[in-house]
Amino acid sequence: MSIKEQTPAEIRERMQQKETFVLNIAAAWCPDCTIRQEPNLPAFVQKIEDSEIPVYQCLVQEERLVFLSEEHESLVNDFGGHGYPRTSLIVDGALVDSKVE
Repeated sequence: MSIKEQTPAEIRERMQQKETFVLNIAAAWCPDCTIRQEPNLPAFVQKIEDSEIPVYQCLVQEERLVFLSEEHESLVNDFGGHGYPRTSLIVDGALVDSKVE
């Protein structure tokens, strides 16, 4: 099971459409995102998706403190700022919790 990658624009569109989903915000340089989270992520995604809630991921940084774009930085700030991975629950387009893990 692979997690579906989304852009900040796609995430915002889903929120405007009042969708319910889980978003995992990650950074490529982050060992919590790449080493510690990776073994557990497929089972987590499967369990959530078994409940008919889609799970998406947005990679926001390749290098530490360097966002891929202003849109990526804005998304991170709107979802609670730095701290990766950040797994958030969005219900009917509204951010409910930004520390699901």
